[in-house]
Amino acid sequence: MGSTTREQQRTARAEITAVMHRYASLARENADWDTMAALFAPDALYRLPNGVAVDPKRMVEVVQGNEAKYIRHHVTTVDITFVGEAEAHSEAFYLAVTDRASPDHWGMWKDVFRRREEDHVWLIQDRTIYVDGAAPGGWYATVYGMPGATVDG
Repeated sequence: MGSTTREQQRTARAEITAVMHRYASLARENADWDTMAALFAPDALYRLPNGVAVDPKRMVEVVQGNEAKYIRHHVTTVDITFVGEAEAHSEAFYLAVTDRASPDHWGMWKDVFRRREEDHVWLIQDRTIYVDGAAPGGWYATVYGMPGATVDG
């Protein structure tokens, strides 16, 4: 992280991880899409599992008009690499549980985080959702079909 101290890097890592967990907590049935969008930079991109990139204010499109009755995202392995004092790249693996399957689908969020200049808050600049697998008959398989080739983001 350049001239930053280990303590600053630990703090940044904790702040970035907190954003990931906040997103996971909010990504549920009857989601508060506006609160979720606030975790993203104003000019951010949100890449849906089908490869379509949208403004985070349109992330409701991830449910394709067919929101799960129950869904919870569980973040597992998180790997953060700092590429500058105000930018970090991360990979976070997740499992999603729905009313239709447990687990319903699983994969990785590949993110670029940027620290906002005025208040030093870390925000998601770019998120690509990768789905590695899904339960046949689950919510994801019903909405998107079974995962095939991953999106290159």
